[in-house]
Amino acid sequence: MNKLHILRYAALVVAAAGCSAEAGPDTDLPAPTATTAQVGLVTQGIRMQGMRMQGMRMQGMTMQGIRLTGATLNNKDWQLRIEKGELVATRSGNTVLRGASLVGMHVFADVHNLQVTPPATAVAEYRITAIQLEDSQYDPTATGNTYLYTLEQYVTDTATWAAACPTDTDGRNVAIALNAIWDDSGARVESTTQFTFGCTIGVIAKCYRWGYRPWVTGYGDLVSLHQTCTRMARADYCGNGIPHTQDGTWINIWDLLPPPGPIEDYVGKPRGMTFEAGWNQGGAVCLSRARWRSDQTGLYASQCPDRLIPHGTQAACDTVVEALGYAADVKLFNESYINATP
Repeated sequence: MNKLHILRYAALVVAAAGCSAEAGPDTDLPAPTATTAQVGLVTQGIRMQGMRMQGMRMQGMTMQGIRLTGATLNNKDWQLRIEKGELVATRSGNTVLRGASLVGMHVFADVHNLQVTPPATAVAEYRITAIQLEDSQYDPTATGNTYLYTLEQYVTDTATWAAACPTDTDGRNVAIALNAIWDDSGARVESTTQFTFGCTIGVIAKCYRWGYRPWVTGYGDLVSLHQTCTRMARADYCGNGIPHTQDGTWINIWDLLPPPGPIEDYVGKPRGMTFEAGWNQGGAVCLSRARWRSDQTGLYASQCPDRLIPHGTQAACDTVVEALGYAADVKLFNESYINATP
């Protein structure tokens, strides 16, 4: 299917997370603006869940997952589950809450910092302050069933509540619920005890909104495609969780999903963009060049010789056909500008 993306060109600056501001493409073309119709173009970023940890106790911490047990509402305990794109709460086996009835619920997240010895762990408390249906413009498969959750985190330093998600391009601080978690290597992990709230500024939710909803059937394996998309969106070439891009960078994406796919169709190369890579859920299967000129394509290859230097020869590709020659399961591709750090 053809899909029209009309996106705002805005840098996402999160000083606390050390994210740098967006730079324009290294071409003589103007950057896309809110009034420019961009066919097939999307903006990506470096953050997975997109949640920001508030307070001194949470410095250096990253989200592990939201607990499915222990949620509270009206002084009662609730068990949570995800049905498609909706959070559902049950109690005593018979009482079921869903939709806007979950406003006011408190949920608890496990967070950790693996960069210190011994690794540090903590529990973060969140409350749901608003719930709304997802916009149809972010539902290319027309499958519905997805809700947007406004979350606030309790900050123990000040005994106050603060927005958990940064503001997205629609001016909202919202998240989408997904029935899995992602580890520090960027790998999707199935869990019976935790789920993910992905803020809409993070790539987990962005890939979901681009149409790769893991629970949707009929297009092939969208669980793998969603995971593949998160690798591509962050330019995680080696599939080790290390991004090689900057927030707000424009890319052109398309897939080779079976009918009724593709979900994101190739509708022509935007002027100034060239082929970057073919992708599977482990990262890039081959690479034409790095997304940002300040990074060296050869350096990535040396970091993951099992992927990008097969049989002693660098895995380079400049077309879909060449990418398909490296891996049978490559289904996602992208083009990008040659961006340069100012």
